[in-house]
Amino acid sequence: MSAHLTLKSRLLEREPLLATYVKTTSHQTVEVLASTGLDAVVLDAEHAPFGPETLDRALLASRACGLPALVRVPHVRAEAIQQALDMGAAGVVVPRVESAAIATHVVRASRYLGGRGFSDAPRVGGYGQRAMTELMHAGDTQSAVIVQIESMVAVEEAAAIAAVPGVDCLFVAPADLAVSLGASSIADPRVADALARVCEAGQQAGRAVGCFVADGRQVPGLRAMGMSFFVVGSDQALLRHAARQAVAVTKEPLAA
Repeated sequence: MSAHLTLKSRLLEREPLLATYVKTTSHQTVEVLASTGLDAVVLDAEHAPFGPETLDRALLASRACGLPALVRVPHVRAEAIQQALDMGAAGVVVPRVESAAIATHVVRASRYLGGRGFSDAPRVGGYGQRAMTELMHAGDTQSAVIVQIESMVAVEEAAAIAAVPGVDCLFVAPADLAVSLGASSIADPRVADALARVCEAGQQAGRAVGCFVADGRQVPGLRAMGMSFFVVGSDQALLRHAARQAVAVTKEPLAA
């Protein structure tokens, strides 16, 4: 990775990028993950108990370690998007984007020249030290906007959502799609069909497409479909897997 490239520019170049969710609200977790070779982390403020203070510390850690952090905000409201970006997030992952109108709102909330409230006082403004023009340019050109496609309504609207200027990536949530379909598993063929439809919509509009996967072994097949951004598991899942491996190895019976 070139040092000057932002996460957003790498997304736009369709560079294969690997991240994981951070669900434990500890800045030390971010520090540990910074040494693993991941391209980013996604702080999950939608499904994990992040509050403003823990989110702020995790973003401070990400910037100190040079590991870009996206924030999955809890909802589409502008104040959640603005707060994450003000704290220094590399971008936002926004849930439940089901129409071009919602996608347009999300982009505007992420852009100073779209409606994002301006203040140079937060971390992103250098606590009052960045010039207005510099801050506005950086915010409007370097903050990644990733919208989640997690229902069949969103799949049907994927082409219209992808066509919204400023949307950088369509991010698919297979489990949510399965629930939306009334399926009992993400292995349902209808989920695979929905993934393919979103990929096609993204490719037609020149947008990156991403996906959550529980197992990194799923990534090659999804890359072949045209996806380039992958969130693999979570800090919780990685910890559990490593602990179970340690238990399995240490409790193996001794050779006779």
